[in-house]
Amino acid sequence: MEFEDRIPMLIAGWLRENLTASEQQELFDWVNESEANSLYFTKATDEKLLAEKLKHFNREDITPRIDKTLESIDPDSKSRGKGLWLKMKKYAVAACLLLVAGSGVYYIIRTSVSTKKDILKTTTTINNNDVPPGSEKAILTLADGSKVTLDNEANGTIARQGNTVIMKEDGLLAYNTDKNKSQAGILYNTLTTEKGGEYRSLVLSDGTKVWLNSVSSIRYPTSFIGDERKVEITGEAYFEVAKNPSRPFKVSVKGMEVEVLGTHFNINSYDDEEGIKTTLIEGAVKIVAAGKVSFLKPGQQAILRSAQDEKGEIKIVNDADMDEAVAWKNGLFVFDGADIKTIMRQVSRWYDVDVVYQDNISNHFVVTGISRTVPVSKLLSVLEKMGVVHFEIDGKKILVKH
Repeated sequence: MEFEDRIPMLIAGWLRENLTASEQQELFDWVNESEANSLYFTKATDEKLLAEKLKHFNREDITPRIDKTLESIDPDSKSRGKGLWLKMKKYAVAACLLLVAGSGVYYIIRTSVSTKKDILKTTTTINNNDVPPGSEKAILTLADGSKVTLDNEANGTIARQGNTVIMKEDGLLAYNTDKNKSQAGILYNTLTTEKGGEYRSLVLSDGTKVWLNSVSSIRYPTSFIGDERKVEITGEAYFEVAKNPSRPFKVSVKGMEVEVLGTHFNINSYDDEEGIKTTLIEGAVKIVAAGKVSFLKPGQQAILRSAQDEKGEIKIVNDADMDEAVAWKNGLFVFDGADIKTIMRQVSRWYDVDVVYQDNISNHFVVTGISRTVPVSKLLSVLEKMGVVHFEIDGKKILVKH
């Protein structure tokens, strides 16, 4: 990939938080190609270093080029004028400087980090077999309690539940209701993933699509009956809800309820995470918990520490990191300022490994991203290149140490 043509634009987009999923993957692929690329990305996203390295550029000479760059990235910037600068994060301006400076800055920064390779080189030790990534697999529990393993299930009819036929079609687990047949009562199915598994292709009877992350579950009726559509989840799930204004869709999780008519959102409710995070991508949702009601707009995230705590408040984050919240659904790890223990909880769930800390690991913060399809050693190598901690792999155990 040509640096001058593409990489500065991708880094600028990363810092301005407007890359598409495919552009993120393109950038991460480049970062992970070599140690030099990884080190460069780390330095190129450090606003203090950029400010220092770019100060030799003449501000008056470069300003027109920055204006052109901003206009190419955001066509409306010309009409908005200097207001755009006020809306951009400080380090995003540095990214634009990086973009217009091109290979000159690339050379300066790459030269400055090349002498540190011996200090920052990867030291991940693999004492036993490397650990492969998780895969799409789940257990479907039918209304009568019987279980079906879905990892290698062939296409065709899986089961019949009342007036609903459960089909696996081109990888999709779909519920097809026969409207000409009545059903006496509601029948429930439960889809469950364990460590090292996920399920990305559940389609409910109303057309709602569900992605289920590792160590998660969803309980749902085989056919929605009545004036509402209600499901229950544990762990983490992403929803694309089929619109039906007359029948609201409700998600129940740990005593909290999220109500929507038709929208895209993510809920993270793992027991080992701090509270329940609901992130809205598109549409609108109402959240009810502990007698309190909150409404979310796209780009917002609601954080509830405990739905069982009557005094618990729902915190609204207005500028939530959408990419990080739904990275798993897009097949990525995105760690935007995450501490190492938060990262390793994700690693434990996806790779089905136990994590052991040798020392009192302080809260180092990491900004990086990588595909979820790589073996665990590759992910740990990328984390080590960030200069955070070191790892030792021993079978299904990962030791984290300074």
